[in-house]
Amino acid sequence: MTTTAKTFVSPVYDVRAVPLADVRANTYNPNAVAPAEMELLETSIWEDGITQPVVAVRDEDTGVYEVVDGYHRYRIVRDVARIREREGDMLPVVVLEGKSLAERMASTIRHNRARGAHDPELMAQIVGELVDSGMRDGWISRQLGMSRDEVLRLRQIVGVQKVMGIAPPRTADDQDAAPAAPVQQELFAVQDGRSPVYHVQAVPLAGVRANAYNPNVVKPREMRLLETSIWMDGITQPVVVYLDEDTGAYEIVDGYHRYLTVRDTPRIRDREGGMLPAVVLPQADLAHRMASTIRHNRARGSHDIRRMSSIVQSAAAGWATATGERIEGKSDAWMMTNFGMGAEELLVMKDPKPLADQFKGRAFSEVPDAAA
Repeated sequence: MTTTAKTFVSPVYDVRAVPLADVRANTYNPNAVAPAEMELLETSIWEDGITQPVVAVRDEDTGVYEVVDGYHRYRIVRDVARIREREGDMLPVVVLEGKSLAERMASTIRHNRARGAHDPELMAQIVGELVDSGMRDGWISRQLGMSRDEVLRLRQIVGVQKVMGIAPPRTADDQDAAPAAPVQQELFAVQDGRSPVYHVQAVPLAGVRANAYNPNVVKPREMRLLETSIWMDGITQPVVVYLDEDTGAYEIVDGYHRYLTVRDTPRIRDREGGMLPAVVLPQADLAHRMASTIRHNRARGSHDIRRMSSIVQSAAAGWATATGERIEGKSDAWMMTNFGMGAEELLVMKDPKPLADQFKGRAFSEVPDAAA
């Protein structure tokens, strides 16, 4: 009798609605989100619906779901009444199966580090396009989570680019003119009463295209870490897209680098069958598509170096949780592979002396525990 190998299915295709009361945070997330980014995350979830599930592991003894990635999305759904009520006190979750504590820590770090950073010139171009489409500074500030000063600074960059001839000329700005594009107050469309994240579909890679207004730049090391994350955990986050009904193409709003990794990595592309998991947002004008892209990219926070240092030192020495779970001490090679760090960065995180030198003269709140 011949046996057939079980077909691999990425976790993202099995999004579950889990009661908020059954979800808890983990103790090894190094990500910190500033208040302005939390406000932008709330705007993103309210405007677009939840587009990314929280990644979790389930404790079979207690039935509790421990967050691996998406803690701040969980907090927004839990703490913002209008969103919690709309979601029916439920949280969209994908579950990683059979993960040890060490593997969960590695998954959390990978999810948080493989995200890249914004290119200010690209961001300035996007602000310029929004201005040209008729959007006022107040709209841009609110929808993109920027201060008025930041919007002004980016507009000044565009002005310099025009004068120097390194950007296409644009029409004059008129602050008093009415927006040329309609301002849609809410793009979220209820599908069977649930957020878009519950409607993940597999779309052919050949039918997906990038947009021209993504300011996110991912370094080669981060791309390698993203590949490791997808290979080790499967795809846990869908790519967010709009469907161009004229061409049938799916235009990416968020997840371009996940798309690139699936498309360009043969072992992952083959495992996924040439398909990409996607959630499709309702039709919207260009200004709102651009705003959705920026919101998804900006509302992500950054690593708190104190927490990251503590995690690295705990992983190196071995660590036990309050529930009695334990990991044995991990080698530098393991942390470099699973945390996506170079040798120099890992040394800085492990050794209190370089940390102390690096943070000499800085306020205590900015100094990692190891160097305090």
